[in-house]
Amino acid sequence: MLKILILLKKWPGGVGVVVRTLKEELEKKGHRVDVVSREEDLKINSFLKSIFVIRKEVKNLMKEKNYDIIYTQDWNMAFPLIYPTKLFYNKHFCCFHGIQPGKIKILQNLIAKKLGNKLIVVGDSLKRNFPKSNLIYNCVDMEKFKPNDKINRIKNSVGFVNWKTDDYHYDEIKRVCKELGKKLIVAEGIPYNQMPEFYNKLETFISLPPSCTGFNNSWVEAMACDVPKIIGNKYGIGHELPIYYVDENMSLSEAIMLAKERKYRDWVKNVYNIKKQIDKILGVFKDERG
Repeated sequence: MLKILILLKKWPGGVGVVVRTLKEELEKKGHRVDVVSREEDLKINSFLKSIFVIRKEVKNLMKEKNYDIIYTQDWNMAFPLIYPTKLFYNKHFCCFHGIQPGKIKILQNLIAKKLGNKLIVVGDSLKRNFPKSNLIYNCVDMEKFKPNDKINRIKNSVGFVNWKTDDYHYDEIKRVCKELGKKLIVAEGIPYNQMPEFYNKLETFISLPPSCTGFNNSWVEAMACDVPKIIGNKYGIGHELPIYYVDENMSLSEAIMLAKERKYRDWVKNVYNIKKQIDKILGVFKDERG
């Protein structure tokens, strides 16, 4: 049994979803997993203000519980354990969930260089940027995200998730749906545990993440729920998926009109299997700790 400490910036968002699923699956295997969130548990929103607070917190937790593994999520949680000096380096592993833009990428590159083979990444674009890292895709909980025969799909419906942080695409999707006579449904105020119900109402699901995206969980969640038509772009893992792409060759309106129904669930089950992911992560922990 391993005692594992996971450090993440905040629970809301895709990283929190991944961590929650990871914790559950590791505990099913008999491992002990504790999670500390910088924003919720330590009440710190600033990266700079968090550095020495996180170092102190980890020292105290290690003294009390002596974890076998410290698994940080993204560069900003790894940084305090590496700079100004390495802290519990032999036990420290990190996962990158996206590519940082602008000058922040310099810090991400520094962390990746220090960690080398102890870095895990969730998508191909990250692997290309950090070739020494271990590529392990995120996965979906197929027991939670699945078709529900009790929920009828709403005719001519189009669903969109990341509308709050993507005004451009949200406005464009609203415009196109209105032109095509489609019913737009956004995931406003829906608790994460109710998202399977959201997907099960849709005939078409759209997600158009930015280029810095490492994975994009919402595509795989929608596929697991067997949404008949899924539209996306080639960022994150989009290029790996059998979905309809909005790009220079196909506009949003064309994608919505031309998309045909596909059976996605079996494809996801075979490719993004959570049990295989957990075994790969544990394998990295074992190999790099010696």
